Amino acid sequence: MTDLDHPLPAVLLATEHHARRHADPAGSPLAGHATLLRVEWNDEMEDDERAARFDAAIGDADALVVSPWSARLPRFTAERWAKAPRLKAIAGTFDNRFGHWIDIADALGRGVALIDTSRSMTPTVAEFALAMTLNLLRDIPAAVQLVRQGEWTTRAQDDAGFVAGDLTGRRVGLAGYCSINRRYAELLAPFRPTLTAHDPFVPDAALARAGIARAASLRDLAASSEIFVVGIPPTPATEGIIGRDVIAALPRGSLFVLVTRMAVVEQAALWARAEAGEIRAAVDVFAPEPPPPDASFRTSPFVLPTPHIAGNTAVCHRRCFTAACADALAVLAGRDPVYPVTVRDDRLYQGTLEPVAP
Repeated sequence: MTDLDHPLPAVLLATEHHARRHADPAGSPLAGHATLLRVEWNDEMEDDERAARFDAAIGDADALVVSPWSARLPRFTAERWAKAPRLKAIAGTFDNRFGHWIDIADALGRGVALIDTSRSMTPTVAEFALAMTLNLLRDIPAAVQLVRQGEWTTRAQDDAGFVAGDLTGRRVGLAGYCSINRRYAELLAPFRPTLTAHDPFVPDAALARAGIARAASLRDLAASSEIFVVGIPPTPATEGIIGRDVIAALPRGSLFVLVTRMAVVEQAALWARAEAGEIRAAVDVFAPEPPPPDASFRTSPFVLPTPHIAGNTAVCHRRCFTAACADALAVLAGRDPVYPVTVRDDRLYQGTLEPVAP
């Protein structure tokens, strides 16, 4: 039996120029397991040129793998589907951004698996959230800056009036129990915190299995938390959901951690409480980005701002690409992908998913 008896599947690797370094097929699951077809775009190309290059390559592809965070694909119209008769899988890291280029239900109905490896970022983002929690508790950045300025202190490190010191045994509120906060909760296990969550899309049984209590509302969750961690994805239904009433319910001296999107937070209320010294906040995402150079929270002693770096590591982006390659090949081999896109996912991110019964 020769290799010709089992020809390798043809995988079209579509790469945005800015993402080339993360989408090198060498060392990926594609190496030696697929015949590679290539199409590359840059930001200067017009949409018509992008579409023409894509259409010229897609006809022979069994699967399409897209470089991480490259969602400027030509729209999959009936005409374009007709040009891709062999296609069985489309894989990439899309952050659930599909509406402008593909109809999820239509693709699935055609027997084409959609794969979004955004959730492969979860370990990296959750670890960053834990790091920022510890930074808030111990004010590590300020301590580093003190030494760099040639100063020193032998005073006990305790931030008067704020939750500070140990993470062990703290009351932690999880606003949302999607993948980031689920992993964050797992990372907290050695610290033996009291965990409570509010997520209308997660049943009581799932929370109970994780040893997490349910709060009846986000406001109740905030009121009972020493550390409040926002892991709610941005959707039409969650815009501003961490509103003024929720932020006002945070106990004086509590800590606030945000690593998803500022779209879910009423940020004027957040900055008002933080800059008044009533709470301390670690924030990695802003609206707009970057924030204005003179934004007062940039220099507030009660805010730890970082420039949207929670998931922005080379290792993380490479993992996104590698997972997309592996899942595309899995589908072609008749196996289930690890990161499938589902109609439920689409409804969640469109803001039309109904809450589950507790």
